[in-house]
Amino acid sequence: MSKSQEALRLMREKGITPYAAAKEVGITPTTMYAAIRREEAKGTMEPCPCCGSVVPTERINHAVLKDPA
Repeated sequence: MSKSQEALRLMREKGITPYAAAKEVGITPTTMYAAIRREEAKGTMEPCPCCGSVVPTERINHAVLKDPA
């Protein structure tokens, strides 16, 4: 597993920030954010509708969100 993939796994499993995940596996935050953009393009991560942080798609519960007005 690549370091960026390991950092993405840490984000998913531990819920840590991209910056902390990058530091933990020894890559730059820039590399981490590039990996997140690739994951977003694949549809596995997306911005949280409440706060805008990038999170794994499966962590967003769309059922509890208000419909856009």
